[in-house]
Amino acid sequence: MKIALINSLYKPYKRGGAEVVFSNIVKELKKDGHDVFVITISRHKDKKKFFVSLMDDIKIYRFYPLNLFSFVEIGKQPAWKRFLWHIIDAFNLHSYFQVKEILRQEKPDLVLTHNLKGIGYLTPTAVKSLGLKNIHTLHDVQLVNPSGLIIYGQEGEGWLSRIYAKICQKLFNNPEVVVSPSKWLLDFYHQRGFFKKSKEVVLPNPIILEDANWHKKLEDDKINYLFLGQLEKHKGISFLLDVFSEFNKNGKCRLLVVGRGSLEDELKKKYENADWVEFLGFISSNLLGREVFKKVHYTIVPSLCYENSPSVIYDSFKFATPVIASSIGGIPELIQEGVCGYLFEPNNRISLLNKLNLSLQNIGNFSHLSENAKIKAQEFDIKKYIYKLLSL
Repeated sequence: MKIALINSLYKPYKRGGAEVVFSNIVKELKKDGHDVFVITISRHKDKKKFFVSLMDDIKIYRFYPLNLFSFVEIGKQPAWKRFLWHIIDAFNLHSYFQVKEILRQEKPDLVLTHNLKGIGYLTPTAVKSLGLKNIHTLHDVQLVNPSGLIIYGQEGEGWLSRIYAKICQKLFNNPEVVVSPSKWLLDFYHQRGFFKKSKEVVLPNPIILEDANWHKKLEDDKINYLFLGQLEKHKGISFLLDVFSEFNKNGKCRLLVVGRGSLEDELKKKYENADWVEFLGFISSNLLGREVFKKVHYTIVPSLCYENSPSVIYDSFKFATPVIASSIGGIPELIQEGVCGYLFEPNNRISLLNKLNLSLQNIGNFSHLSENAKIKAQEFDIKKYIYKLLSL
């Protein structure tokens, strides 16, 4: 089957878990013998006309969508400029015609769209105008909130957000099939009038399973906990460090922090004399198993924002690591309380302390939770995912 895959970012550009999921799907489809090609953006302003390159023997179409700046640089721009950029992005006719011309030339049997912010929200219209089957996969709330973030306790939507959501609802115009990794995200959009005529399917994100012989090596006398993600306020890292400093008064535990972000320097300075926390910086995904998860008992996901289906939970399960996480967004759909992890009330220090203490008191049951996490990971095998996706 000839399959087009469209995502705003593709390696070497990446913002988060959505790009990892997209890249893995591309790789697996190619491995299965499908004729695949990718449509994505270039950050170079002189590349306004699409061009073709090969990467891992896969044809990649890139172009620079006409706008105030590249999507790759959005985090560095002032609010007023981002506001104008979002308006242009939503109605980007240049992107529309570039995508349409590529699809007209290639004539794929199926178009798989993912995150389209940055490549333009007229993309589904371009696909539909050619009569091509489109399966669109949701990753976050960016069609309602341009930032893709809704913070716990700040759920209100202003008039600008409501107008923006209505525009996106019209532009997306009911793709044939809409896939969501969580029921929570699908319900979120359905309640706001999206995708009423689309076939809606909940399909958790896929993972590439590791060698079946992989196993933990817990020789340390400490109980190791892990935070893996962006060092940003909405990810709950400051909240976690504050709670962990109280939890670890007995000195039995250690928190490993993997990742980078705007709070990195501030937090390192604040906790430079704390012997219970270790900042490891960025560690590439291919090294996480043997350098981090090998020695970790629990992963903590203390998100203060509404998460769809965090990649860190999938990665933890893949490496037989139970998860202690905020009960927010789609997270509770992945974690069965007391079986493969624990859930706590978001931004509630007492609730988190209780679950941390429970994990420590029940450390004798760790092997059972670890095995359950590994079994849970089997549900998300990318081979099963591809079969279900192409059956839609």
